[in-house]
Amino acid sequence: MQKLCNCIFLALFAIVLAAVPILTFHLPEDYISYYENRALAAEPVLNRADLLSGKYFSDWDAYMSDHIIGRNTILKTYAFIQRTLPRIEVNEIIESESGALLIMAQPEQYDPVEQAEIMDRKTYELKALANYVQQKGAVFCYVGIPSQRYAFYDEYPDYLSIGRSLVDYCEKRVFDALAETDAVAVNMREVFDATGDPRPYYLALDSHYNYNGALLTYHTLMEKLNERLEQPLKIYSDEDLVFHTEDREIFGAYSRRICNLQARKEYLTWAEPRESIPFTRTDNGFSVGSNTFYQPDITVATYAGYMGGDIGETIIQTHRDDLPRVLMFGDSFTNPLEGLIYASCGEFRSLDFRHYQGEENLYEYIDMYQPDIVIAVRDNLAYNQSEGNGTYR
Repeated sequence: MQKLCNCIFLALFAIVLAAVPILTFHLPEDYISYYENRALAAEPVLNRADLLSGKYFSDWDAYMSDHIIGRNTILKTYAFIQRTLPRIEVNEIIESESGALLIMAQPEQYDPVEQAEIMDRKTYELKALANYVQQKGAVFCYVGIPSQRYAFYDEYPDYLSIGRSLVDYCEKRVFDALAETDAVAVNMREVFDATGDPRPYYLALDSHYNYNGALLTYHTLMEKLNERLEQPLKIYSDEDLVFHTEDREIFGAYSRRICNLQARKEYLTWAEPRESIPFTRTDNGFSVGSNTFYQPDITVATYAGYMGGDIGETIIQTHRDDLPRVLMFGDSFTNPLEGLIYASCGEFRSLDFRHYQGEENLYEYIDMYQPDIVIAVRDNLAYNQSEGNGTYR
Protein backbone atom coordinates (compact mmCIF):
# COMPACT_ATOMS: atom_id res chain seq x y z
CA MET A 1 0.00 0.00 0.00
CA GLN A 2 2.83 2.39 0.90
CA LYS A 3 4.50 1.59 -2.39
CA LEU A 4 1.29 2.39 -4.29
CA CYS A 5 0.92 5.72 -2.47
CA ASN A 6 4.50 6.62 -3.30
CA CYS A 7 3.92 5.79 -6.96
CA ILE A 8 0.75 7.92 -7.05
CA PHE A 9 2.56 10.81 -5.38
CA LEU A 10 5.48 10.61 -7.83
CA ALA A 11 3.07 10.42 -10.76
CA LEU A 12 1.17 13.48 -9.57
CA PHE A 13 4.42 15.33 -8.96
CA ALA A 14 5.61 14.46 -12.48
CA ILE A 15 2.30 15.62 -13.96
CA VAL A 16 2.59 18.96 -12.16
CA LEU A 17 6.20 19.40 -13.29
CA ALA A 18 5.18 18.73 -16.89
CA ALA A 19 1.93 20.69 -16.76
CA VAL A 20 3.42 23.95 -15.48
CA PRO A 21 5.73 24.64 -18.48
CA ILE A 22 3.21 23.21 -20.96
CA LEU A 23 0.39 25.44 -19.72
CA THR A 24 2.76 28.39 -19.40
CA PHE A 25 3.74 28.13 -23.08
CA HIS A 26 0.17 27.64 -24.29
CA LEU A 27 -1.39 30.57 -22.41
CA PRO A 28 -1.57 33.97 -24.15
CA GLU A 29 1.71 35.76 -23.48
CA ASP A 30 1.72 38.94 -21.40
CA TYR A 31 4.32 41.61 -22.04
CA ILE A 32 3.63 43.94 -19.11
CA SER A 33 3.09 43.17 -15.44
CA TYR A 34 0.51 45.70 -14.27
CA TYR A 35 0.98 44.67 -10.65
CA GLU A 36 4.71 45.41 -10.84
CA ASN A 37 4.47 48.19 -13.43
CA ARG A 38 7.29 46.74 -15.51
CA ALA A 39 7.97 44.88 -18.72
CA LEU A 40 8.18 41.09 -18.45
CA ALA A 41 11.17 39.13 -19.69
CA ALA A 42 11.12 38.29 -23.40
CA GLU A 43 11.53 34.73 -24.68
CA PRO A 44 15.29 34.09 -25.10
CA VAL A 45 16.74 33.81 -28.58
CA LEU A 46 19.35 31.10 -29.04
CA ASN A 47 22.79 32.27 -30.11
CA ARG A 48 26.25 30.81 -29.68
CA ALA A 49 27.65 33.47 -27.34
CA ASP A 50 24.75 33.25 -24.85
CA LEU A 51 24.77 29.47 -25.02
CA LEU A 52 28.49 29.20 -24.21
CA SER A 53 28.33 31.82 -21.44
CA GLY A 54 25.30 30.24 -19.82
CA LYS A 55 23.26 33.42 -20.24
CA TYR A 56 20.80 31.59 -22.50
CA PHE A 57 19.77 29.29 -19.65
CA SER A 58 19.58 32.08 -17.05
CA ASP A 59 17.40 34.05 -19.47
CA TRP A 60 15.05 31.06 -19.60
CA ASP A 61 14.88 31.08 -15.80
CA ALA A 62 13.88 34.75 -15.87
CA TYR A 63 11.35 34.13 -18.62
CA MET A 64 9.70 31.22 -16.83
CA SER A 65 9.60 33.17 -13.59
CA ASP A 66 7.85 36.09 -15.31
CA HIS A 67 5.36 34.00 -17.30
CA ILE A 68 4.64 30.98 -15.09
CA ILE A 69 0.98 30.02 -14.94
CA GLY A 70 -0.85 31.52 -11.99
CA ARG A 71 1.79 34.20 -11.45
CA ASN A 72 -0.74 36.97 -10.79
CA THR A 73 -2.50 34.78 -8.25
CA ILE A 74 0.83 34.19 -6.51
CA LEU A 75 1.53 37.95 -6.43
CA LYS A 76 -1.92 38.72 -5.04
CA THR A 77 -1.60 36.02 -2.39
CA TYR A 78 1.79 37.35 -1.34
CA ALA A 79 0.45 40.92 -1.13
CA PHE A 80 -2.57 39.74 0.87
CA ILE A 81 -0.39 37.92 3.39
CA GLN A 82 1.99 40.87 3.72
CA ARG A 83 -0.89 43.31 4.31
CA THR A 84 -2.21 41.19 7.17
CA LEU A 85 1.14 41.29 8.95
CA PRO A 86 2.00 44.15 11.34
CA ARG A 87 4.41 46.03 9.09
CA ILE A 88 4.72 49.59 7.82
CA GLU A 89 4.94 48.85 4.11
CA VAL A 90 4.12 46.23 1.50
CA ASN A 91 6.11 46.22 -1.73
CA GLU A 92 7.42 49.72 -0.81
CA ILE A 93 3.88 51.09 -0.41
CA ILE A 94 2.48 52.58 2.81
CA GLU A 95 -1.28 52.59 3.34
CA SER A 96 -2.06 55.68 5.43
CA GLU A 97 -4.85 56.05 7.96
CA SER A 98 -7.00 57.82 5.36
CA GLY A 99 -6.52 54.97 2.90
CA ALA A 100 -4.08 56.82 0.66
CA LEU A 101 -1.22 54.79 -0.77
CA LEU A 102 2.16 56.45 -0.40
CA ILE A 103 5.47 55.48 -1.91
CA MET A 104 8.07 54.41 0.64
CA ALA A 105 10.83 57.00 0.75
CA GLN A 106 14.15 57.25 2.50
CA PRO A 107 14.93 60.15 4.85
CA GLU A 108 16.60 63.06 3.11
CA GLN A 109 20.33 62.68 2.68
CA TYR A 110 22.11 65.02 0.29
CA ASP A 111 25.18 67.16 -0.07
CA PRO A 112 24.15 70.86 0.02
CA VAL A 113 27.24 71.93 -1.89
CA GLU A 114 26.64 69.35 -4.61
CA GLN A 115 22.97 70.33 -4.91
CA ALA A 116 23.90 74.00 -5.11
CA GLU A 117 26.20 73.22 -8.04
CA ILE A 118 23.46 71.20 -9.73
CA MET A 119 20.93 73.99 -9.32
CA ASP A 120 23.44 76.58 -10.53
CA ARG A 121 23.63 74.63 -13.77
CA LYS A 122 19.89 73.93 -13.96
CA THR A 123 18.86 77.54 -13.39
CA TYR A 124 21.43 78.77 -15.94
CA GLU A 125 19.92 76.39 -18.53
CA LEU A 126 16.39 77.38 -17.60
CA LYS A 127 17.06 81.12 -17.91
CA ALA A 128 18.81 80.55 -21.23
CA LEU A 129 15.78 78.67 -22.55
CA ALA A 130 13.33 81.32 -21.33
CA ASN A 131 15.39 84.07 -22.95
CA TYR A 132 15.71 82.10 -26.20
CA VAL A 133 11.94 81.61 -26.46
CA GLN A 134 11.42 85.33 -25.83
CA GLN A 135 13.97 86.19 -28.54
CA LYS A 136 11.90 84.09 -30.92
CA GLY A 137 8.92 86.32 -30.21
CA ALA A 138 7.11 83.63 -28.19
CA VAL A 139 5.94 83.43 -24.58
CA PHE A 140 7.59 80.94 -22.23
CA CYS A 141 5.52 79.49 -19.37
CA TYR A 142 6.96 77.24 -16.68
CA VAL A 143 4.56 75.23 -14.50
CA GLY A 144 5.79 73.50 -11.33
CA ILE A 145 3.50 70.84 -9.83
CA PRO A 146 3.91 69.10 -6.46
CA SER A 147 4.09 65.33 -6.48
CA GLN A 148 1.55 63.19 -4.65
CA ARG A 149 4.23 62.32 -2.09
CA TYR A 150 4.67 66.00 -1.30
CA ALA A 151 0.91 66.68 -1.06
CA PHE A 152 0.37 63.75 1.34
CA TYR A 153 3.52 64.45 3.35
CA ASP A 154 1.64 64.74 6.66
CA GLU A 155 0.15 61.25 6.28
CA TYR A 156 3.51 59.53 6.47
CA PRO A 157 4.16 57.96 9.90
CA ASP A 158 5.73 60.40 12.36
CA TYR A 159 8.86 58.29 12.72
CA LEU A 160 9.40 58.25 8.94
CA SER A 161 10.67 61.73 8.19
CA ILE A 162 11.24 61.81 4.44
CA GLY A 163 11.93 65.55 4.50
CA ARG A 164 11.06 68.46 2.25
CA SER A 165 14.09 70.68 2.53
CA LEU A 166 15.76 69.61 -0.74
CA VAL A 167 12.56 69.98 -2.76
CA ASP A 168 11.89 73.37 -1.18
CA TYR A 169 15.44 74.50 -1.92
CA CYS A 170 15.23 73.44 -5.57
CA GLU A 171 11.82 75.07 -5.93
CA LYS A 172 13.13 78.39 -4.63
CA ARG A 173 16.12 78.28 -6.96
CA VAL A 174 13.90 77.56 -9.98
CA PHE A 175 11.35 80.30 -9.35
CA ASP A 176 13.99 82.84 -8.30
CA ALA A 177 15.69 82.19 -11.63
CA LEU A 178 12.43 82.54 -13.58
CA ALA A 179 11.82 85.88 -11.85
CA GLU A 180 14.99 87.14 -13.58
CA THR A 181 13.40 86.45 -16.98
CA ASP A 182 10.22 87.44 -18.77
CA ALA A 183 8.76 83.94 -18.30
CA VAL A 184 5.27 83.25 -17.01
CA ALA A 185 5.99 81.34 -13.79
CA VAL A 186 3.27 79.16 -12.26
CA ASN A 187 4.11 77.57 -8.91
CA MET A 188 1.18 75.22 -8.29
CA ARG A 189 2.52 74.30 -4.85
CA GLU A 190 1.53 77.74 -3.66
CA VAL A 191 -1.86 77.45 -5.37
CA PHE A 192 -2.65 74.04 -3.88
CA ASP A 193 -1.48 75.18 -0.45
CA ALA A 194 -3.75 78.22 -0.68
CA THR A 195 -6.77 75.90 -0.90
CA GLY A 196 -6.09 74.83 2.69
CA ASP A 197 -5.70 71.15 1.84
CA PRO A 198 -4.01 69.96 -1.38
CA ARG A 199 -4.95 66.29 -0.90
CA PRO A 200 -8.40 66.50 -2.59
CA TYR A 201 -6.58 67.50 -5.78
CA TYR A 202 -4.52 64.31 -5.91
CA LEU A 203 -5.15 60.66 -6.61
CA ALA A 204 -4.83 58.64 -3.42
CA LEU A 205 -3.73 55.51 -5.30
CA ASP A 206 -1.34 56.99 -7.84
CA SER A 207 1.58 59.40 -8.10
CA HIS A 208 -0.35 62.08 -10.04
CA TYR A 209 -2.96 64.71 -9.38
CA ASN A 210 -6.60 63.87 -10.11
CA TYR A 211 -8.77 65.74 -12.60
CA ASN A 212 -9.66 68.43 -10.06
CA GLY A 213 -5.94 69.08 -9.70
CA ALA A 214 -5.50 69.15 -13.47
CA LEU A 215 -8.41 71.60 -13.85
CA LEU A 216 -7.03 73.92 -11.18
CA THR A 217 -3.64 73.80 -12.89
CA TYR A 218 -5.23 74.43 -16.30
CA HIS A 219 -7.19 77.46 -15.10
CA THR A 220 -4.22 78.89 -13.22
CA LEU A 221 -1.73 78.64 -16.08
CA MET A 222 -4.24 79.90 -18.67
CA GLU A 223 -5.10 82.93 -16.54
CA LYS A 224 -1.41 83.66 -16.03
CA LEU A 225 -0.78 83.35 -19.77
CA ASN A 226 -3.67 85.64 -20.63
CA GLU A 227 -2.13 88.37 -18.48
CA ARG A 228 0.74 88.38 -20.96
CA LEU A 229 -1.06 87.82 -24.28
CA GLU A 230 -2.50 90.57 -26.47
CA GLN A 231 -5.24 88.20 -27.62
CA PRO A 232 -6.33 86.13 -24.60
CA LEU A 233 -6.92 82.41 -25.00
CA LYS A 234 -10.38 81.01 -24.32
CA ILE A 235 -10.48 79.42 -20.88
CA TYR A 236 -13.08 76.68 -20.56
CA SER A 237 -15.17 76.82 -17.41
CA ASP A 238 -16.99 73.83 -15.95
CA GLU A 239 -20.14 75.02 -17.74
CA ASP A 240 -18.28 74.87 -21.07
CA LEU A 241 -17.28 71.23 -20.53
CA VAL A 242 -18.98 67.85 -20.56
CA PHE A 243 -17.60 65.63 -17.81
CA HIS A 244 -17.21 61.84 -17.93
CA THR A 245 -16.25 59.29 -15.28
CA GLU A 246 -14.99 55.79 -16.01
CA ASP A 247 -17.06 52.91 -14.67
CA ARG A 248 -13.99 50.88 -13.79
CA GLU A 249 -11.87 51.77 -10.77
CA ILE A 250 -8.43 53.14 -11.50
CA PHE A 251 -5.50 50.78 -11.33
CA GLY A 252 -3.01 53.30 -9.92
CA ALA A 253 0.76 53.13 -9.97
CA TYR A 254 0.75 52.54 -6.22
CA SER A 255 -2.31 50.28 -6.02
CA ARG A 256 -0.66 48.06 -8.62
CA ARG A 257 2.12 47.29 -6.19
CA ILE A 258 -0.30 45.78 -3.68
CA CYS A 259 -2.34 44.11 -6.44
CA ASN A 260 -5.27 46.50 -6.02
CA LEU A 261 -6.16 44.96 -2.65
CA GLN A 262 -6.61 48.29 -0.84
CA ALA A 263 -10.06 49.19 0.50
CA ARG A 264 -10.13 52.65 -1.07
CA LYS A 265 -11.28 52.93 -4.69
CA GLU A 266 -11.03 55.80 -7.17
CA TYR A 267 -12.38 56.51 -10.66
CA LEU A 268 -10.91 58.65 -13.42
CA THR A 269 -12.76 61.74 -14.63
CA TRP A 270 -12.13 63.72 -17.79
CA ALA A 271 -13.88 66.40 -19.82
CA GLU A 272 -14.34 67.62 -23.37
CA PRO A 273 -15.70 70.91 -24.75
CA ARG A 274 -19.50 71.05 -24.83
CA GLU A 275 -19.25 72.76 -28.20
CA SER A 276 -17.50 70.23 -30.42
CA ILE A 277 -14.15 71.30 -31.85
CA PRO A 278 -13.13 69.14 -34.84
CA PHE A 279 -9.45 68.23 -34.88
CA THR A 280 -6.95 65.80 -36.31
CA ARG A 281 -4.29 64.11 -34.22
CA THR A 282 -1.01 62.40 -34.96
CA ASP A 283 1.17 60.51 -32.49
CA ASN A 284 4.83 60.00 -33.38
CA GLY A 285 4.05 60.83 -37.00
CA PHE A 286 1.06 58.48 -37.37
CA SER A 287 -2.55 59.56 -37.69
CA VAL A 288 -4.72 58.38 -34.77
CA GLY A 289 -8.29 58.87 -33.63
CA SER A 290 -9.55 62.33 -32.74
CA ASN A 291 -9.82 61.83 -29.01
CA THR A 292 -8.07 63.00 -25.86
CA PHE A 293 -9.03 60.15 -23.54
CA TYR A 294 -8.69 56.42 -24.24
CA GLN A 295 -7.22 53.48 -22.40
CA PRO A 296 -4.30 51.98 -24.33
CA ASP A 297 -5.12 48.65 -22.65
CA ILE A 298 -8.88 48.14 -22.77
CA THR A 299 -8.73 45.54 -19.99
CA VAL A 300 -7.66 47.97 -17.25
CA ALA A 301 -8.26 51.61 -16.30
CA THR A 302 -5.09 53.56 -15.52
CA TYR A 303 -3.88 57.17 -15.52
CA ALA A 304 -2.66 56.42 -19.07
CA GLY A 305 -6.25 57.04 -20.19
CA TYR A 306 -5.35 60.74 -20.40
CA MET A 307 -4.19 61.19 -24.00
CA GLY A 308 -3.52 57.44 -24.18
CA GLY A 309 -0.43 57.67 -21.98
CA ASP A 310 3.06 59.11 -22.35
CA ILE A 311 3.73 59.70 -26.05
CA GLY A 312 6.89 61.12 -27.57
CA GLU A 313 5.19 63.59 -29.90
CA THR A 314 1.50 64.43 -30.22
CA ILE A 315 0.25 67.01 -32.72
CA ILE A 316 -3.34 68.26 -32.67
CA GLN A 317 -4.56 70.49 -35.50
CA THR A 318 -7.86 72.34 -35.03
CA HIS A 319 -7.30 74.15 -38.36
CA ARG A 320 -8.06 77.58 -36.92
CA ASP A 321 -5.20 79.70 -38.20
CA ASP A 322 -6.25 82.74 -36.18
CA LEU A 323 -5.38 80.92 -32.93
CA PRO A 324 -1.84 80.46 -31.58
CA ARG A 325 0.54 77.56 -32.02
CA VAL A 326 1.33 76.06 -28.61
CA LEU A 327 4.15 73.67 -27.68
CA MET A 328 4.05 71.87 -24.32
CA PHE A 329 6.73 69.55 -23.01
CA GLY A 330 7.05 67.54 -19.83
CA ASP A 331 6.38 64.25 -18.08
CA SER A 332 2.98 62.62 -17.51
CA PHE A 333 1.55 65.56 -15.53
CA THR A 334 1.01 67.16 -18.96
CA ASN A 335 -1.41 64.47 -20.15
CA PRO A 336 -4.74 65.69 -18.69
CA LEU A 337 -3.72 69.29 -19.44
CA GLU A 338 -3.28 68.46 -23.12
CA GLY A 339 -6.91 67.37 -23.37
CA LEU A 340 -7.97 70.87 -22.27
CA ILE A 341 -5.43 73.29 -23.75
CA TYR A 342 -5.67 72.07 -27.36
CA ALA A 343 -9.21 73.49 -27.62
CA SER A 344 -7.84 77.05 -27.41
CA CYS A 345 -5.15 76.52 -30.07
CA GLY A 346 -4.88 76.43 -33.82
CA GLU A 347 -2.06 73.91 -33.46
CA PHE A 348 -1.06 72.11 -30.28
CA ARG A 349 2.11 70.05 -29.94
CA SER A 350 3.19 67.98 -26.96
CA LEU A 351 6.64 66.47 -26.45
CA ASP A 352 7.85 63.94 -23.91
CA PHE A 353 11.58 63.62 -24.42
CA ARG A 354 11.64 60.36 -22.46
CA HIS A 355 9.95 58.80 -25.50
CA TYR A 356 10.58 61.22 -28.37
CA GLN A 357 12.26 59.46 -31.30
CA GLY A 358 13.15 62.53 -33.35
CA GLU A 359 16.69 63.83 -33.65
CA GLU A 360 15.86 67.42 -32.63
CA ASN A 361 16.52 68.78 -29.18
CA LEU A 362 14.10 71.32 -27.71
CA TYR A 363 15.88 74.34 -29.19
CA GLU A 364 15.92 72.78 -32.65
CA TYR A 365 12.26 71.77 -32.36
CA ILE A 366 11.32 75.35 -31.48
CA ASP A 367 13.31 76.60 -34.48
CA MET A 368 11.53 74.16 -36.80
CA TYR A 369 7.92 74.82 -35.76
CA GLN A 370 8.01 78.39 -34.42
CA PRO A 371 5.41 78.09 -31.63
CA ASP A 372 3.79 81.22 -30.23
CA ILE A 373 3.71 79.79 -26.71
CA VAL A 374 6.04 77.24 -25.08
CA ILE A 375 4.85 75.59 -21.86
CA ALA A 376 7.15 73.52 -19.64
CA VAL A 377 5.55 71.29 -16.99
CA ARG A 378 7.73 69.85 -14.23
CA ASP A 379 6.91 68.03 -11.01
CA ASN A 380 8.74 69.31 -7.96
CA LEU A 381 10.73 66.12 -7.37
CA ALA A 382 12.38 66.65 -10.76
CA TYR A 383 13.54 70.27 -10.47
CA ASN A 384 17.14 69.11 -10.05
CA GLN A 385 16.98 66.32 -12.63
CA SER A 386 18.58 66.54 -16.09
CA GLU A 387 17.30 63.36 -17.71
CA GLY A 388 14.46 63.27 -20.24
CA ASN A 389 12.46 66.49 -20.11
CA GLY A 390 15.10 68.14 -17.94
CA THR A 391 17.48 68.35 -20.90
CA TYR A 392 16.96 71.18 -23.41
CA ARG A 393 19.94 70.80 -25.75
